[in-house]
Amino acid sequence: YIMKIESKEKLAKLLAVEDLDVQHQQVKTAYFDIKNRCLILPIWKDMPNHLYDLLVGHEVGHALFTPQNLERMQKAYKKSSKACVNIIEDARIEKLVKNRYPGLRKQFFSGYKHLVEKDFFGLSKRPISELNILDKINLYFKIPNSVDISFNDIEEGFVQRIEDARSFKDVEAISEDVYAYAKEQKEEMEEVEGNDEEV
Repeated sequence: YIMKIESKEKLAKLLAVEDLDVQHQQVKTAYFDIKNRCLILPIWKDMPNHLYDLLVGHEVGHALFTPQNLERMQKAYKKSSKACVNIIEDARIEKLVKNRYPGLRKQFFSGYKHLVEKDFFGLSKRPISELNILDKINLYFKIPNSVDISFNDIEEGFVQRIEDARSFKDVEAISEDVYAYAKEQKEEMEEVEGNDEEV
């Protein structure tokens, strides 16, 4: 197991083309600390190779492509929301990292398949029809083969823009639009639910 951890640390540093600090901690999921250039990997009991490579590949995507400027990130979060920016940025960096390292494609596919089987995304607890736009976008880009998600015309437009996104500037613009749309949807839902109570 120690050997595996060491080899994955080396893999992360090689892919990120920098001497990243790689740490294993008791955390719910992997994440990348932009400021300290530190990749945090969870310590999970069941960690097959492909899942490890997915987590490393994803976080290396952030190391390579997500802006290092924290102020810029905070600004983007303020204009929409952290969740919104992160979900759209995830879609962009995963595409970029798979294009740069095509060998990771299979690992991403197998890793996400494993997470679906373990119900990591909580799909057993909520029907897809009840998901909000952010959850739908997240699942569509991460596990397209495991979910049957339908989008309306406006949402299709967002999906296309995310697929075409090249820079973080694109992510910022899309995030603002998706956030405004999600807010509108939420208000409409609350209005409908409020009307139901009046009857």
